[in-house]
Amino acid sequence: MVEYCDMIAGIFKCHTRNGSPHAQSYIAGLLSRAERKNMERLTEELPHLHYENLQQFLSSSPWKSEDLWRFVAQRAVECFDPQAEISLLIDESGFAKKGTRSAGVARQYNGRLGKVDNSQVGVFSALSQGHRCVLTGARLYLPEEWTQDSERCDAAGIPNDQREFKTKNEIAWALIEAAESNGIRFEWVAADEAYGRDQNLLLKIAGLGKLFMVDVAHNQQVWETCPPGNVRPEAVKASGSRGVAELWEVGRKDAQDCVLRLGENGKVKVKFWRKRGWIWPPASETAMAVWLCLSVRADGTIKYSISNAPEECQRETLAQNQAQRYFIERALEEGKSELGMGEYQARKWIAWHHHMALVGAAMIFALMERQRVEGNSPLTSVRDVVEMVAWYFAESRTAGEVVDQILLRHQRRARSMKFKLSKK
Repeated sequence: MVEYCDMIAGIFKCHTRNGSPHAQSYIAGLLSRAERKNMERLTEELPHLHYENLQQFLSSSPWKSEDLWRFVAQRAVECFDPQAEISLLIDESGFAKKGTRSAGVARQYNGRLGKVDNSQVGVFSALSQGHRCVLTGARLYLPEEWTQDSERCDAAGIPNDQREFKTKNEIAWALIEAAESNGIRFEWVAADEAYGRDQNLLLKIAGLGKLFMVDVAHNQQVWETCPPGNVRPEAVKASGSRGVAELWEVGRKDAQDCVLRLGENGKVKVKFWRKRGWIWPPASETAMAVWLCLSVRADGTIKYSISNAPEECQRETLAQNQAQRYFIERALEEGKSELGMGEYQARKWIAWHHHMALVGAAMIFALMERQRVEGNSPLTSVRDVVEMVAWYFAESRTAGEVVDQILLRHQRRARSMKFKLSKK
């Protein structure tokens, strides 16, 4: 842990002070076993921490969250197989908040709660390869009621250059551009339907030379043959296109079984179907060839997606990339359940971004530790890393007791996996 924090120490050194000791303390706190990981509880869990120092480090220190995110992304790529493709995943997540003063808080949809509530919402990026996934970027969404209220923005410390309203799709594009400009390797971009419906965003992704795999609605219109001419038809439905659900009804007999991955409950399988088609983004001068991809899970859930992958792309590659976005959802869940992602105590704009970047730093540390022991302990989880770090900094248990508890958990998981695999 100390060696890791030495690697990132330079990010927190400013002209007048060195914030790296506070960064180490904060990351250690995020990796602790505290029941809640807000600053008050962390100072109780780790007695050497001081609330006022952490609050200043989070809310006032001028270190840049972008620099820490760049380090996290670079380290993530180093943890991945250099011969295999990497996906940049995009998703958003909500954080329930009381009051009206926290930056960006408003009555808005919170996906975690499944309803409109008083929340902050962030747009996140993650790098993923197979089951390995790490958050690599975060931007706070600022609703229009905020961008139209300069006094409120002043009180929350929102920089002047961040007060122009940006849609979540525009924020997603900024995260994609940041990864590209930082030289981060990724071949695919994946996102849910909220981003997939924005075909001009897809056009920009393709313009970077990247492949996209994005979810779309059941009534998404595609052409079965390339539309003629060089002017996009204004009346899409009247010009020979059809909805993806309609095309599926005709082609469902051609669906095939595909194994997406090996999960803790055994093989994750879907019925997968694909068809070549065309879309025409409004900002494009020509139509774009795409794969329409459709998967049906065991519970009957249907997922519709489109991808600009080339015609020779293998069926299994498309199916696995369509399912890859699961891992950013899992990373966000682990961030909230294990790393205190939603338990920050700060209202300022900079504090939100600092906290999220430090969560990313804790997450890449966990991945590095899991990779380090993978040969001897392939079932090591983020929770196991938290157990080990907690023992190192504050636990009264012996190292042997911690290891015994982790091994017992691994044995239970291994037995469960073998049992469920044998039932397939």
